[in-house]
Amino acid sequence: MRMRRTLTIWLHWGSVFLILMMIKGGTSAPALRWIFTAAGALWVGMAVFGGLLGRPGPKLTGLARAAYPWMHRGMYAALAVAAGLNLVALLGLAPRDWAWTSLLVLLAAGMLHGIFHLWRHTTLYDGALKMMAPRILHKHL
Repeated sequence: MRMRRTLTIWLHWGSVFLILMMIKGGTSAPALRWIFTAAGALWVGMAVFGGLLGRPGPKLTGLARAAYPWMHRGMYAALAVAAGLNLVALLGLAPRDWAWTSLLVLLAAGMLHGIFHLWRHTTLYDGALKMMAPRILHKHL
């Protein structure tokens, strides 16, 4: 379980930086898109076959608690769509515009995802950022 959590954390932050690198300047190198596609497929596959690792925590209540697993499933769905569209665009089976748009949607959803967890960490004090940050950063959180 610990190895899976560590790999998930690195895939999480690696995907963030891959998306930012791909979007910077409006173009992306095919190698970055292949890496993103592979990382996305691995991460989504781990979630589909191993289940979600994140939990709402005891301080999250009401509608936010009920929506929590669905929000995460939505993030995985957005990641799967973006990785899939990048794959078919790289193979020449779909327009590159679809892949580009999916990355922008994933970036926007990711920003909302990050704001939500930042709110949890700073308002609820539930250690949300420690759960998803690499261990080396824990002393700063």
